[in-house]
Amino acid sequence: MRSELKKERLDLRLPAAAKEQIERAAELQGRSLSDFVVAAALTQAGQVIEQQLVIKLCLEDSMALAEAFINEPEPNAKAIEAARRYKRKMGKA
Repeated sequence: MRSELKKERLDLRLPAAAKEQIERAAELQGRSLSDFVVAAALTQAGQVIEQQLVIKLCLEDSMALAEAFINEPEPNAKAIEAARRYKRKMGKA
């Protein structure tokens, strides 16, 4: 991150007590305030994105999904008709 050319700016306002706490944490880690805030924000952003985009299954659900892939059921009439409609719509039939 340090080697990247810094082109963007983020301004924010916060209570004095919050700023003091963040400054103290940055100082304890030997980092600049900006570096600390950017690192903390990127960590939190990564967690939020992962929570929203990654599907996590319990063991039981994982096994059921694997079983469905391994022993794929035969399509029923509704599934076959849906596939035909899709192909017609997409110009593939």
